[in-house]
Amino acid sequence: MMNWKFSLSALLSLLTLQTAGAQFNPVQAVEMGSKSLIAQASTTNTEAFFQRAEQELSKDYFMLYRVVERIARANQLDNLPWRLYISDEYEVNAFATDINLIAFYSGLLDRLDGDPHAIACVVGHEMAHHTQNHIAVGSAERQRILEQLRQEAIDEVVAEEQDLKADLEALAIGDALTSGAGRVVGRGGILGTAVNVLGSAIAGSRQRRIDAALERIQAIYAEKEAQVQKEWRELSHRQEFEADEVGYQYMVRAGFNPQGCQTAKTMLTRLGVTASDTHPATPDRIQAIRQLATKYPTETLQREGRANLDRSPNPLTYDLSRDRATLRVNSRTGSSGFNQAFPD
Repeated sequence: MMNWKFSLSALLSLLTLQTAGAQFNPVQAVEMGSKSLIAQASTTNTEAFFQRAEQELSKDYFMLYRVVERIARANQLDNLPWRLYISDEYEVNAFATDINLIAFYSGLLDRLDGDPHAIACVVGHEMAHHTQNHIAVGSAERQRILEQLRQEAIDEVVAEEQDLKADLEALAIGDALTSGAGRVVGRGGILGTAVNVLGSAIAGSRQRRIDAALERIQAIYAEKEAQVQKEWRELSHRQEFEADEVGYQYMVRAGFNPQGCQTAKTMLTRLGVTASDTHPATPDRIQAIRQLATKYPTETLQREGRANLDRSPNPLTYDLSRDRATLRVNSRTGSSGFNQAFPD
């Protein structure tokens, strides 16, 4: 799921991290733990490491951290940090935006509460939007494209008007009018009267021609806009199907049950989520996911995931992002500690 209108600055004040049921300042809560966790991640027992994280993070942040951390290592997606944000707004949605930022609404987490496999499907989907570069064209760029199309429509109509002017000049009507009706009438009453009538008609129709030109501009722009919106809709639908497919592989490699994707999509169906400009029809997505089990055998994906986990066995640490609003799941390098990058 994607929301192109996401504004991180509008959500900065919403993040709250909890520990043992008490409310903590997010800076204190995460930094208090990460200073020790980062230092001990490579030497501490993995189970003890995650137990410590569970105590320091709220239920929802800990759950998402564990899922993202696992998927990242199982799919070799731990070369860069991932960032997590949970909005208190009770909407059933999640989206990918900015660089490696995944945002969840509380309503979605509530509807999938207790099912890590369904949540892993959503996480994998959003991570796939990032890895497949699906968010390259944002709302600002789309607005710029629409403005460009409007200018193209104006230029086309101006060109048409210039052609009309050229045709009149070729017929020497413009010259006759400039010369004055009286002189022409002197050369012939009928011709003079015709020129007078024509001159009056052209002068009187100026506003009508302007109105007609504006209508023409709008018609051309509407046609161009409809075409580009159609292309964007088709592109967005293809990207959603691709994120479903790639995200499915991500979550299965990490050891989650493929059925989780069916659960997540069925939940959307029961909520009455239908096709839109950004998302294809949910039944079509469910049908496509059912075919992925044959295309990507579960055992094969899980074997690949276990091999990747063996290559990167240490848990990825976490910290508060510098924006003081998102939880950062550190990269493999960041989790190993900065000083280890330097030789002895």
